[in-house]
Amino acid sequence: MPVTDTLRERLDRRAPATSDRLSESGFLLAGATAGALGWGGTQLLAWVDTAASAVVATGLWAVLVAGFAGVTVLHGPADTRFSDPMLVWGSVNGTAMLLTVGGLAGLVPPVVAFWGAWAAAAAVGYCWTGGLLEGAGHPERGRGYLLSGVVALAVLAVGAVSFPALEPVAFLVLGVLHVVPLALDARRVR
Repeated sequence: MPVTDTLRERLDRRAPATSDRLSESGFLLAGATAGALGWGGTQLLAWVDTAASAVVATGLWAVLVAGFAGVTVLHGPADTRFSDPMLVWGSVNGTAMLLTVGGLAGLVPPVVAFWGAWAAAAAVGYCWTGGLLEGAGHPERGRGYLLSGVVALAVLAVGAVSFPALEPVAFLVLGVLHVVPLALDARRVR
């Protein structure tokens, strides 16, 4: 995307060279692992439901995201680490994290800050990634992500209409939305 070319060039100049230790499949599996740990941990904290659960879950995600970003920049595939899909994910996840912090500060309703923002991030991120991959000549991969985006939109709609019905397993649902598309795509790119 021409809009991101300048940003990508700046990031490439400033970032250390990647070791390229991670294949694209390994990179996707690392993302799936971070998602499984994050959403599983978040669900456990929601079940425990202490006064600090939201803060601890946000801290858990901060550590996981920082770790994944570090792995991406230092060891990710050179053509993936500052790719258009990664810039899109950085934008949607950054926005969701801002809403989460707004929820911690009491400025954003909890259901939006801690769940809805992330379901929306999955929907937008997967749909956009699917479109980018379709446009880049990877239709099988693109369709997988587009389907994941549509499923995320459906989950978001169910949560918007009846979150109490989804609440007991809401973060497990986000975990499935996070992990399954990445794990399936990792099998495709081997």
